Amino acid sequence: MSLILAYQGLGKTVDVTIKDVNGDAITPGENDLVRATIGRAGETPVLTVTSDAPTANGSSFTKGAACRLRLDASDLGFAAGTYSLSVEYFDRADASEWKMIEKQVFQLEVS
Repeated sequence: MSLILAYQGLGKTVDVTIKDVNGDAITPGENDLVRATIGRAGETPVLTVTSDAPTANGSSFTKGAACRLRLDASDLGFAAGTYSLSVEYFDRADASEWKMIEKQVFQLEVS
């Protein structure tokens, strides 16, 4: 687990490598999805970004050998503080369920 530091009013880009149980990198297929959710346990997430469509403000999750999560500054307008950032993978060929890839500490600071 690592810390992802972001600032209100500034965009943030993070690269994510999806790995299988053996630690081998997986490149999501055309029909697979990835998503990132920022929130706190027991609360409604403050932001969800998926690879199927960007948010209204332009945050996106691009699939590839290294998946790229781009958080637009306009989507980082929620309250400053500590959150978790969960990355999940939906492999349509493998039981069609979301799989937790990793969980990071997400710290949003006032810029």
